[in-house]
Parts: sequence; structure tokens; C-alpha cells
Amino acid sequence: MKKIILVITLFGSFHFTVVAQNLLEKDYKNWSVGTGSTVGFSQNGGTSENSREYGTGPFGNNVLLWKAKPDSGNNADGGWNGSYHKIDHTKDYRFSVWIKKTNSNYGYTYLGCNSYNNILRLNGSIENNPYFFVGDLPALNKWYLLVGYVHKSSYTGTTNIGGIYDPSTGAKVRTLTSFKFKSSATTVRHRSYLYYDTNTNDRQYFYAPRMEQVNGSEPSITKMLGRAMANKLVFIYDSAGNQKIRRAPNNSSGTPSLRAELPDQIVTNTTDDEEIVDEINLFEETIVIFPNPTSGDLNMQWNSDYNFLIQEIIVSDMSGRRVPINHSNGSQEVQVDLTRYPTGVYLVNFLLKDGRSVQKKIIKK
Repeated sequence: MKKIILVITLFGSFHFTVVAQNLLEKDYKNWSVGTGSTVGFSQNGGTSENSREYGTGPFGNNVLLWKAKPDSGNNADGGWNGSYHKIDHTKDYRFSVWIKKTNSNYGYTYLGCNSYNNILRLNGSIENNPYFFVGDLPALNKWYLLVGYVHKSSYTGTTNIGGIYDPSTGAKVRTLTSFKFKSSATTVRHRSYLYYDTNTNDRQYFYAPRMEQVNGSEPSITKMLGRAMANKLVFIYDSAGNQKIRRAPNNSSGTPSLRAELPDQIVTNTTDDEEIVDEINLFEETIVIFPNPTSGDLNMQWNSDYNFLIQEIIVSDMSGRRVPINHSNGSQEVQVDLTRYPTGVYLVNFLLKDGRSVQKKIIKK
């Protein structure tokens, strides 16, 4: 039977009012093979201890890595201090990088930030040398995603929410220290190091540093770990229009250029049931609800590529009483007015055509 093959690109047409921006992206994309500092990334340690070269990244493809190669001195051994970037102290920010250490656990791995006299511990005291993590990675010769958070200046919580993530399981294997901004903070920088390593056979590799405002449009941890489906899917139909196969495209990297490039993150083939779950997860990844908490008006938006999944959208309080919403079929957004409703938790249920659902919570202040 004749088959028709289509390649559909997901996430290509968002209409969100929030903006995701890796503040390091412009400089990071200009990494090139070489040694020492580069624009936006000032070397930590000597030039001989810092280089950029191609190697195998956390997703198994050939990518440009920053390599720390320690000398025998008991001091800085590679990594960077980033340039300062403007921030809004009323917002939360996330800092992340992939790191792999090889050979031995001499020295220490660091992920931190810096904004002198403008970073506070969660108890409100000044921290002029803030590190989300200092120590040994959970295992040698393995990539880990390190993620740290600096909360807005008005934050009153005391729970550390950052972590070290294992991409093979998706699990957070260690919790990292969180901080918050002082109200005087206007800039911050990313920094990640190898330090105090006197074993000249050790190597530490860094990949894909990020620093971004947490506003609902930043990539999820799941997506950063490469555990979501690729951003391009191949759909294969028979001549009657019945879908037979949905899979990630073949990964043919070809000859690498001398520029750093974040790869499409390709997953392995899955069963039909697993594919359905992944598709629902992908839809859930695109849902943005803002502002949340809200004192009244609230907006929900998602990628319209997933409209075919949705049967009905219901907003209700915890007792099941429905709240009217403004949504038209084919639209990728919903408006809700909770102004006259009591404070508390409200539920949004996206009822899907296959009988499943995606649920989100709204907080009414």
C-alpha cells in the first residue's frame, strides 16, 4: 500500500505574550574551537587550562564543549565567569549548565552566579560569593544537568528547589542551594568552574550554559534533559489517510561547523502507547498560565498544533463548580475572570479526545 510521508515541525508558531530568552545565547553560539577566554565568557584559571573543542555531548552527538584541563597548582583550573546581564529583581531567574568530570574526584565542581552585594540567602542575609553547588558530581564520566535558582527580591520561601539531574533517569539526584535578589539588584552573571584540582589527568567538560528569566516560557527540565520528543516528528500515512507511524526523524549530523549549536534532542523509538503519552506531555509542556497567582484576570495559552487533542476545557473550584471561560474552538488561548470569585485553588482540566486529561492549578489571591 502506498504511503505518504509528512514532516511536521512542532513549536513553530507560538503567540505567547511572555518571552523566553537565554541571556547567554548570543555569546554561547559564538563559541569556536580555541583556547582561553571568548566573548561573554572570561576564563577561570590559565589559558592552557581552558579550551573549546568538539566532543560527545550529553545526547550522544558531536558538539562544541568547554574543557577544563587542570595544571598542578592548587587554584583555578578552568571554566568561566560570564559577562554581567541586566535583570529584573522582581522576577525569578534560572541558571544551568551540563557538566561531566573524568578521571578522578580531585578538586571541586562549581555552579554559581554573582551580583556583588545584591544576592541574599533565603534567610535574608547577604551572600557575596553565591554558589548553587560546590562539590563532586554524583559519578565520574557521566553528564549531569546542574540547575540553580535566584528568586525575586520579595520571595519569602525557604525551600531550595535547584538540583542535579541525571539524564538517563530524569531524576533529581541532588538538591542545590537557592538564593534571592536584593531589591537593588540590576545585573547578574553566570559562573561555572573546576577549582583546586591538582591531578593533571583530570578533565571537566561544560556544555550549553543558560541564564534566563523564569516566566513560563523557558524550556522545562524534562525538555532540557532530552526526555521529550524531538521538535520535528515524522508522520507516515497510508493512501487512505490512516496514520501508521509517528517517529523522530533520522539524526544525520554530517560534518560539524566551527560554531556551537544546540542540537535537536532526539528520542529513541517508542511503542504506539508511549508515543501517545509523549504527545500529551508535549502539549502540556506548551501550556502557559499567567499571571498565576492572579487577583482576577487570567490567561492560558498553548501551541495550536495540539488543538486536535482537545475535546473540552473546564475551569472549576475545588468543589467542582464551574467558572465561565472565554474560549472558541480552534483558538489556542483561554481568558478567565476570577475577580468576583473567592480566594483559593481552582482547577483547569483539558479534557482530551482519547479520554485522558491534562490538569493545571490556578491560585486566586
